[in-house]
Amino acid sequence: MNKTKRTEAEQQELLASIRERYEYVPESGMIKNKALNRLIKGNNTGTSGYLRTTFRCDGKNYHEDIHRVVWVLCKGHWPIGTIDHINGNPLDNRIENLRECCQGENRLNMEHLWVPNPETGVPGVFLDKGSLCTRIRGKLNYFSSPYEAFFIATLCGKRYRK
Repeated sequence: MNKTKRTEAEQQELLASIRERYEYVPESGMIKNKALNRLIKGNNTGTSGYLRTTFRCDGKNYHEDIHRVVWVLCKGHWPIGTIDHINGNPLDNRIENLRECCQGENRLNMEHLWVPNPETGVPGVFLDKGSLCTRIRGKLNYFSSPYEAFFIATLCGKRYRK
């Protein structure tokens, strides 16, 4: 999401500038500078893993996530909500892998690293005041077995990857 608030006029100006100067490459999910005939690689933004680049419009620099620019080029408007990478890979910016959603839906699609908790031996299951629990949709849920807690969390949509 943008850290800097832009006026509606700035948003529309940047939208027009991007659509005029860049095009979407469907095979790779990347964007290409029309004048230079070069792909825009973008810079990794750190822990989130999203690719970000800078666009120049009317003498101002605008920093934007590549997946938001892909959305603009394909849909013709800025996303109102959050853009979610359906497969969980923030580098896969193909339009068929992007969907507009609210922040809560985006969090549900998040993958967690497969790191067993040292106290319970199961990822995502921890001890809270001596009881086994896991967090499902932001709420603590208590269980009698760490495996039951893990099973229920995965049934509710929590995803893990190695």
